[in-house]
Amino acid sequence: MTDGKSVVKYDVVVVGAGMVGISCALWLQKSGLSVCLIDRQPPGASTASGSACTFADYACIPINSPSLPLNIPAMVLKKDSPLAIKWNYIHRMLPWLGQFLSNCRPHRVTHIIDGLAGILSHAESGLMPLIEEAGATDLIQHRGCLYLYNSVKGFDAAGADILARRERGVSLREISASEVQDLEPALEHIFHKGVFFNKAFQFLFPGKLIERFTEHFVRQGGVFLSENVRAIENTGTKGVSIQCDQTQILTEKAVVAAGAHALALLPALAWKMPLETERGYHIMLKANNVELNRPVGWAEKGFYMTPLEDQIRIAGTVELGGLQTNYTDRLLNYMEATAKEVLPGLGARESSWLGFRPSMPDALPVIGPSPQDKNIILAFGHQHVGLTLGGITGKIVSSIVEGKDIAFDISPYSPQRFQ
Repeated sequence: MTDGKSVVKYDVVVVGAGMVGISCALWLQKSGLSVCLIDRQPPGASTASGSACTFADYACIPINSPSLPLNIPAMVLKKDSPLAIKWNYIHRMLPWLGQFLSNCRPHRVTHIIDGLAGILSHAESGLMPLIEEAGATDLIQHRGCLYLYNSVKGFDAAGADILARRERGVSLREISASEVQDLEPALEHIFHKGVFFNKAFQFLFPGKLIERFTEHFVRQGGVFLSENVRAIENTGTKGVSIQCDQTQILTEKAVVAAGAHALALLPALAWKMPLETERGYHIMLKANNVELNRPVGWAEKGFYMTPLEDQIRIAGTVELGGLQTNYTDRLLNYMEATAKEVLPGLGARESSWLGFRPSMPDALPVIGPSPQDKNIILAFGHQHVGLTLGGITGKIVSSIVEGKDIAFDISPYSPQRFQ
């Protein structure tokens, strides 16, 4: 006992049980290591659970773009915009915003696209073994994903992004207005053109998938600990101590996969590692009279419409506001009203949700040993694609812990890039 706490030991401890964390735990477990997974929330309650439910292997185009700095003022001031700012927080984001704008320069955007495309091209190989081993293939649906444009101007402006995806091997097909209607007859006839991502697929309630993963992890001998982590410390003996409310855990390696909360656990890194939060929303609308076949992204409006049993999830938007928990009604109302323009049969709003996307100013995740302690592995900052990249991140982390070679260049995601 230490300070009244029980002391336990594991080969590896993973802090954070969202999609990234549980995937890390499963890949480490597959390597034969004893693994403890810790989270103060129950499995399936993470940010990924509230996402648009897409396996977005095509999502290599970042929010960063050369045109964005000029467009931000108009987007913020418009009432019908997918972007919002909590002005009582913005002063705290100024250093991050400075780095974000620096990463909107053309050569930086090209670097980001290459970095995202590189890891996304391996995403399926990291995820599907976990889905199959957990017996969770019933929680995915292969019907592709649509990304639609309701104006000629919008589609033409997306030409460079479409080309960038093609050049990096993303499987896609441009479709006409009539093909949009063939694929999704319920949509109003307002779309000019679209892009069909045939290899993308849908998660049927991603929170359930994370629960299934956790159940499989525990059945295989893993330990899930529902506790609040207070500190992660070097023991001075080539190990790490995890201080929880009721337990002290000693481990050879610790993996920090706590998303937007990661740096609260590593205060010495906070001033060096520019992690911030994008607040994202979804609403669930009754859909007894609407049949949607797959996730549909409305490009100009900044959100997805995803069918989930007898509801449609409207998910997206970006709000800069840190970890504040109060909702911005304007964004919720914007999503509902706009979705009903194209799916007028949608019913009442049945629930609303707010989540915290962990975001780096260069839109690339952080994966690798901490600059301050090689026994602490960082795995956070996945922004909009944590659900998609969780599996491959776990596979990378497992290889780092075991000292194995990794099949592709992971230097774009190095924590050292901010030093």
